[in-house]
Amino acid sequence: MLATIILKYFKPGHNPGTVVCFFMPRYFAVFQGTTYEEEKALSCLWAPKFGQNGQEFHHHKRLIEVNTGDRVIHLVKKRIVAISTVKAKAYDAEAPWLKDEKKPWLKDGRKVDVEIIELDDPINTDSIFDRVKNFLPEKYSPFNKDGGGNQGYFYEVGHQVFNIILNTDFEGEKISLDFVDQNLNTPTGSSINSKLKVNVRSSTWQKYFKNQLFKYWGIKCVLTNVQNKDLLIGAHIKPWTKSDDKEKIDVFNGLPLSPNADKIFELGLISFNEQGKLIKSSQLSNDDLSKLNINLDVTLDFKDEHFKYLNYHRLNKFKK
Repeated sequence: MLATIILKYFKPGHNPGTVVCFFMPRYFAVFQGTTYEEEKALSCLWAPKFGQNGQEFHHHKRLIEVNTGDRVIHLVKKRIVAISTVKAKAYDAEAPWLKDEKKPWLKDGRKVDVEIIELDDPINTDSIFDRVKNFLPEKYSPFNKDGGGNQGYFYEVGHQVFNIILNTDFEGEKISLDFVDQNLNTPTGSSINSKLKVNVRSSTWQKYFKNQLFKYWGIKCVLTNVQNKDLLIGAHIKPWTKSDDKEKIDVFNGLPLSPNADKIFELGLISFNEQGKLIKSSQLSNDDLSKLNINLDVTLDFKDEHFKYLNYHRLNKFKK
């Protein structure tokens, strides 16, 4: 069952008492093979409703379970090549590519629109299987007991598997000394609070988060206009260690910043007001700000979804 948190959120311009629903995302895996490039180009997932003999397959029908904000891991030939965010619930649609006239049952199906972010370094599933095998569902698992992919299209994997993938450093399995104990969300009704030690410097989640920000803001620092992607940092507005699983990778919880801008933002020497205008701490001089090539006249076009994070930063990090 999808967990829903309902709370009152106040922001200038909104009516007091506006009720906002926050949904905890679910996590899925899709095996695409030869359809990956087609579906990537169309920013979608698609599966037929019925098989040749009119039967329904669980791994196709599962598309109707997704909701906006859910995350999907894309697998091609035993490699995780991308992660996408679901943009809307599934809807009826014909196959979005040329249909095989010999297989008319492939015409009628369901489509899910997604926003795909490709990983800079695809992950071989063999490298994660020992870590995730104990968290895979007993029924309808995407992987068999030996780590191979089960035949099918679309499977639910759960938050533990998703977090293990993002929180493991796959670049030579480097070990970071900067660890935190992260309490992960537990399935609805569970009395056990899962704990997992995660690497907060994982190259996988850092690159994925930064690539999301690039897609949203463009490849540039939003304060200095530096455009060398190798010099840019995916900066969290609400700190990673204070964010829940959804917030850690929420594109609205970040800004692409150059190192200098990232540092003074992290230290709380700058923030943004309720109109998106840059504000400066009294502990930072105008001269230093100018030398850092940051203009106080900057105003960013934030969306409503940004403001819960900006409010957190202004109240908890900003040094007036």
